[in-house]
Amino acid sequence: MATYVLLVKEEETENFVVYKFGPDENSLGKIKLSKSDGECEEIEKVPGSTTNFYYLRAASKLIRILRENDGVFPDRTSYAS
Repeated sequence: MATYVLLVKEEETENFVVYKFGPDENSLGKIKLSKSDGECEEIEKVPGSTTNFYYLRAASKLIRILRENDGVFPDRTSYAS
């Protein structure tokens, strides 16, 4: 089974970045990543989701960007496996 999570940047400051995330543009939650320590926080759950499936994948993608992209966060990205 393929996994896909869309991430769309909503806000970015020196200290954090906020992305909308979910399976498609019509079902998006919100996640916030602290740039200083890599901690993620789910601000809004993906509508209709009863697990943290999308959140965990979005968090792993953002942490990877923080570590590997020198903290340059794209406007849109995705997690796919």
